[in-house]
Amino acid sequence: MITITANFNVKPDCTAEFIRFAAVCARNTRKENGNLSYRVYRRRQDETKFIFVEEWLNDVVIEKHNEMPHFKVFLENIAPLLEGQPEITQFTNVPEIRNI
Repeated sequence: MITITANFNVKPDCTAEFIRFAAVCARNTRKENGNLSYRVYRRRQDETKFIFVEEWLNDVVIEKHNEMPHFKVFLENIAPLLEGQPEITQFTNVPEIRNI
């Protein structure tokens, strides 16, 4: 399993529009084969900061996701709403630590 975090800094007057686009993306992404979880969070202390926390089966399904029309449209739609570029990080489980 691969976990991805995607951090977005949204312009203050664009948060409602960003949320609309994020909801569509999340809804469509959850239907993709190999997507295990896809959640969108907003920072409590700064409502212009968002993080997507995604769990994927493997690299193959991530590559397919990146080519999906709904994901490409999402990236196009949010580009003018952002301050800076998204910060994307990938993680894997630590086998020595068992999640309880």
